[in-house]
Amino acid sequence: MITEPQIKGQHAPSGPVLAIFDYWYSKIENFLNGVSALAIFCVMLLGVTQVFGRKFFNMPVPGYIDYIEQSMVIFAFFGIAYCQRLGGHVRMDLFMAKFSRRPLYFFEALATLVGLLVLTVLIETSWLHFLRAFQLGDSTIDIELPIWPAKLVIPLAFCVLWGRFVLQFLGFARLFIYPDAKVIAVPIIEDVTAQARNEIEDALGEEAAKQAKFDETYRKKGK
Repeated sequence: MITEPQIKGQHAPSGPVLAIFDYWYSKIENFLNGVSALAIFCVMLLGVTQVFGRKFFNMPVPGYIDYIEQSMVIFAFFGIAYCQRLGGHVRMDLFMAKFSRRPLYFFEALATLVGLLVLTVLIETSWLHFLRAFQLGDSTIDIELPIWPAKLVIPLAFCVLWGRFVLQFLGFARLFIYPDAKVIAVPIIEDVTAQARNEIEDALGEEAAKQAKFDETYRKKGK
């Protein structure tokens, strides 16, 4: 589990340019993630309407499947950059956790660069898929909703993610050059205790997280 330490800041930082840019860029990611959450809420309401309408009034929502298919793209991709900033995507830390400071930042920067190159290819191919759907007038089967708006969401979301990858690459490269510098724009690996305290703080508050005690037996055995 990894976390990004700049998230809890309430005011724009007045430090390095990277920190300021990361702060304002996170506003875009937060907005898109909010749109994603709103789309999930709307899908839930639509599903309830579909069930009650079909069950009690024999009036299902016309094009229900088509609406669900279109909305899935929104909540699947609009939050992807936000999740990357939090370090929430699935990743393997068995290898990375063995390093610290410069070696760790080097491999993190290298992995981020590889991801940036792959993402560049995905942006191009997803944009071509959008253009094809737009030019052909492709639509859904039931009520013939145009498909191109949903396909446009993918390259747009990937572009925002591309920007996040650039910020993280610059952040890791900066830490590689200056290992003692403040961590900016990159997620950091947390141990089990830190993860638990963060989860307690989210659920019960900061005071409960401070007072929480944990069994350290597993650490003693490791020694």
